[in-house]
Amino acid sequence: MIGEALSNDLKATESIKLKGYAEEQDKIPDKGEATSSIKVSDVAKPVTKAVKVTVTENRGRYPGNTAIWKFTFKVQKQ
Repeated sequence: MIGEALSNDLKATESIKLKGYAEEQDKIPDKGEATSSIKVSDVAKPVTKAVKVTVTENRGRYPGNTAIWKFTFKVQKQ
């Protein structure tokens, strides 16, 4: 979701969890997900964090082939 902003009141000791998820649009979809986190105390200045998600084809003509999706998050204080 490009450009979606979320607002939360968080303590400096908490973390923000980032999750990337990709799913093939197919009869039997292949899926992948990955997570990462950022400490709230590290967001004194804007932080950009990438999460790479790998989806592996498990059936069909090309089993074993992979696609890598890169989701980039920008986290900053308001």
